[in-house]
Amino acid sequence: MPTTSPVAMSKRRIIAVLAMIILFSEIATFEILMVLPALPRMATEFQTLSIAWVASIVTLAGATAMPLIGKASDKWGKKRTIVILGLIFVAGSVLSAVTTSFALLLAGRAMQGVLVGVVSISYGLVRDIMPREFVPVALGAVVTGVGMSAVAGPFLAGWLIDNHGFRAVFWFLAVYVLVLLPIYMIVVPESPIRSDRPIDYFGVATLGPGIMLLLVAVSKGKVWGWTAPSTLVLAAAGVAMLAVFVWWQKRAPHPLIDLRILTGPKFGLTVVAVACVGYMMSAHSLLMPIMLQTPVTDGITYAAGLSATSLAIWTCPLGITAMAMGPVGGAVAKRFGARRVLLTAGGLFLAVMFLGSRLMTLQWQIGILSAIAGAAVGFLHSSNANLVQDALPAGLSGIGASISGMFSMLAGGIATTLTGVVLSGHVVSTGTTTHSAMYSDSGIRQAFLVAGLVGSVGVALVAAMKHGRGPAQGGLEEALPPETEAEPAATAVGHGL
Repeated sequence: MPTTSPVAMSKRRIIAVLAMIILFSEIATFEILMVLPALPRMATEFQTLSIAWVASIVTLAGATAMPLIGKASDKWGKKRTIVILGLIFVAGSVLSAVTTSFALLLAGRAMQGVLVGVVSISYGLVRDIMPREFVPVALGAVVTGVGMSAVAGPFLAGWLIDNHGFRAVFWFLAVYVLVLLPIYMIVVPESPIRSDRPIDYFGVATLGPGIMLLLVAVSKGKVWGWTAPSTLVLAAAGVAMLAVFVWWQKRAPHPLIDLRILTGPKFGLTVVAVACVGYMMSAHSLLMPIMLQTPVTDGITYAAGLSATSLAIWTCPLGITAMAMGPVGGAVAKRFGARRVLLTAGGLFLAVMFLGSRLMTLQWQIGILSAIAGAAVGFLHSSNANLVQDALPAGLSGIGASISGMFSMLAGGIATTLTGVVLSGHVVSTGTTTHSAMYSDSGIRQAFLVAGLVGSVGVALVAAMKHGRGPAQGGLEEALPPETEAEPAATAVGHGL
């Protein structure tokens, strides 16, 4: 077993290293929250009803790549891995900024997705190189930095989009990382920790692509026809790949996902419940920009015609409340049990889905709705890690967190895609010059209600849980940063399964 040996550093060097780690970790938030407000304009530019893929491809690609990334960080070093991922991210950002092809835009976003898990690797780097007594402070600083970027990101995106177009967001992301990379390489030391745990490459090659093929079949089924050969072939290929994945996981010497853990009555229930509750979070994050940025039009009552900057102002209570309620949720979990915290998150999200389906368009209404959603986000992520801890023996908590993290990322991508599918079935008009889609009131309402239905299943599962009822013992929630809405990538993903 490797032993942790912190790198000798002066206090000034520690501050400089921590600052760079925080600045680089913020890209995980920026690459999602800064792009969401740009989706309506991208839909116009690329003339597509499948714009939800621009959001979902990031987390799907990130979830698929995380085991490989974790393996690389263990074998070659966390800093070196982050730098390589940064270069891939820059290339993906530039591709997204210059392309006029929707397929290449998705390819660029998939390349950006490799940095979704940068926060978890950064946490490991902090624990490896920082003096023991400074680690808790450093981890807390990273949490604060990531949280602050969740508040600032939409405002920065709003200014860029309104003044320079949506491509400016991708150029900003490319320049941001490109400027940070050489400084990061000079200032941040490499982790001295190495391990050589095997990874299931065949499992990686069948899980993510299998899910993507199924989602493409579902998202295109209405356009191609549900019985069209192209739809059926993609669906059959996806199902076949997932069946092969399950078969292989039962036989692989080092499986990507230990099915014995996943199918355990406590852990499996937790993963499914969190995924269903998280579905509502992802749906809300996609629907609000579409609603509020749709131009005011006769026959559409939800349209507010907001600019991207105004959208950030109207919805900023979400990020602020999520930052505040994350620690509160952790404290409540320690005293009353994580199950109650997750149940509260589910109830709050159900309220958000119901209120969202009422198609509110006044600023004070959106502010209240965003604050409720922010509280739900904070409670969701402060309860998840504790429930994973409680569902498994201590010796399996690490692998459990990894599996839970991967499935949270996959569930977020699936939720975004399926919400887009619901909307695409309710297009009332397409702009003659902008080619942008206008969705009916019933379409937006149905998307919220479908998400609420999925979330209700999650709440019912949480209510049935037998674990998580006692005070949480602490652990993961003290070492993991809170996630923000539209960032379903769980920060608990391990460094090599």
